[in-house]
Amino acid sequence: MIDRVSFKLFDRPVRRTIPVNSKKPGNPCVPKPPAGSPEAQSRIAAIARTNSQFRLSIVIVNHESWPDVTRLVHALASSPAFQAGTCEIVVVDNASREPIPRALTDPPAGVRVIARRDNGGFAVGVNAGWRNSASPWLLVLNPDVEVEPDFLGQVLARMEHYDSLERPPGIVGYSIRNGDGSPQGSVGVFPSLVRAAWEQLLPRSRRKYLPGWRIRTGPVDWVTGCCMLVNRSMMDAIGGMDEDFFLYYEEVAFAWRARRLGWEVAFDAGASVIHRHPLQNRPVLPKMRVIIRHSKLLYFLKHLPYWQFLVLDGIVAIEARVRGFLAARMGVEEDARAWRIIGRIARRLRNEGEPRGRAVLELAREAEAPEPAPRSAIATSFPHGRSSTPVRSRQEAQQGRT
Repeated sequence: MIDRVSFKLFDRPVRRTIPVNSKKPGNPCVPKPPAGSPEAQSRIAAIARTNSQFRLSIVIVNHESWPDVTRLVHALASSPAFQAGTCEIVVVDNASREPIPRALTDPPAGVRVIARRDNGGFAVGVNAGWRNSASPWLLVLNPDVEVEPDFLGQVLARMEHYDSLERPPGIVGYSIRNGDGSPQGSVGVFPSLVRAAWEQLLPRSRRKYLPGWRIRTGPVDWVTGCCMLVNRSMMDAIGGMDEDFFLYYEEVAFAWRARRLGWEVAFDAGASVIHRHPLQNRPVLPKMRVIIRHSKLLYFLKHLPYWQFLVLDGIVAIEARVRGFLAARMGVEEDARAWRIIGRIARRLRNEGEPRGRAVLELAREAEAPEPAPRSAIATSFPHGRSSTPVRSRQEAQQGRT
């Protein structure tokens, strides 16, 4: 649900605050649509399109990353291409707890902030940016992306070439680098049951993505959502990103749907950005493990033969039982809870086709550690004088192994 939109168009500041269920006087015969409804979102989009002459809308989806967002917006707004008035920046905040920074409450011309009242996930955020912009192209960027001053100029030059084609691509991904300049995985092939099994033999950094030596400029299956150029005509044709995915695999499903309708998905190695905190380079916390397992199962359920989903679902259910048992024996209760939740998700997807979207976040939150209990409540004793294993957090268990 969109709660507030603040923005400036060119050098004329405009501010719109849309309170939920406000009682603004008007024609009594025409009731105001409820906030968050398609009608209300259409009205917000109409405001955003007023006097719009932008060729590119840059969509940044944020959740609890305001410092990164502020840094990225400053870098983009300082680039010559942005200052020429050809681009706009649309920041979609998915209900961050921290308030919007002062630098963005009074944003520079061409920068807008859309504040949502709940965290619906990455796809929901991208769709909000798409619906509240009018440019023929969208550039989706993660907050923790770093761009060079000429990056937007390179993208705009490529857009001119795409527009000259009889059939422009639907999605274009660019080269992604780590902070040290080394290549980062950004292109993959569509999942299958065989590949899912093969991935378990690879390092985690390579399970989802192709190695660099296999990637060339040209058509690919899918590109990472941390930096991708999206053709609005394609977005309109497929109806936006699939909001059933809370996080991860939504860009894979996005590309699959685009290709199914005949749109090309391409990789362009000629332009690049730095992605500072990719998931494959970070430890996977229990909450995130729940979300990732759900997204992979949901992709198999929606886009692969049902028997492949059933096989993977059964494998995940067994994995959840075994690894959950081992985590409990080791006293790592956060991991044990996460695996129990994953087991429940596997059963529910098999039996009900649920959960989806934001409901997955609510389940994943159950894996997080509760408030620390008093020491006396943690170290209890069994009958016959045998002490129980203290319940440890994941961090404590890792420290104990070092």
